Amino acid sequence: AQQGFPIGYFWGLKTAGVFQNESEVQNYKSANGKVLQPTASPGDVKYVDTNGDGVIDNLDKGMIGDPNPNYTFGITFSGDYKGFDFSIVASGVAGNDIVQSYRNQSNQFGNYTRRILDRWHGEGTSNYMPRVTEDNRNWSNFSDLYIQKGDFLRLSNITIGYDLGRVLKKGYLKQVRLYAAALNVHTFTKYDGMDPEIGYGPEGEAETGSKQFASGIDLGFYPRPRTFMFGANLRF
Repeated sequence: AQQGFPIGYFWGLKTAGVFQNESEVQNYKSANGKVLQPTASPGDVKYVDTNGDGVIDNLDKGMIGDPNPNYTFGITFSGDYKGFDFSIVASGVAGNDIVQSYRNQSNQFGNYTRRILDRWHGEGTSNYMPRVTEDNRNWSNFSDLYIQKGDFLRLSNITIGYDLGRVLKKGYLKQVRLYAAALNVHTFTKYDGMDPEIGYGPEGEAETGSKQFASGIDLGFYPRPRTFMFGANLRF
């Protein structure tokens, strides 16, 4: 990484929308009047010539995302009243980015996500999601099209209980607590993947024969289920 950049940052091309018509393609020029993407067609991604040399290439790549959150937080709240008890546990992060690697449409056999329904299919239809092409040209370069904000707040546990021992009043029973709990209740996030809490995951094993662990890369982890539990605690 270059000095001043965060560890594990994402390196790629920046985009500036989608070409809406042929006139936009021809008028997207460098300072010396050179058409920057002469082979582009309406519906293709517009890449940013960050170094101003009149060519879109690897020299234009830079930091397009940071997997490291600015804040990591947890919230716990609990209480009891006249035999009832309850607790709430939540956690989350803010300020991080996620790469949706399973959205790699450069592979013609890859699956599309539902976001492709918002693709460009005519002038004015989309200025973010490019058109679908047979060669998947708009996904062959790693760009900020793959990047999404990973902020989330997960309501991970809600538990409510009641001590029946207050009613039964048996000398040999100190507590007869019945409870109900819900796990993974809800996740508040704008991330449209299956789960924003992806952590670390193995990358590159198939290509290199060894595992490389990368942060902030969503490989399509299966989301954790929402679980409901009922139970009893007996104390003698």
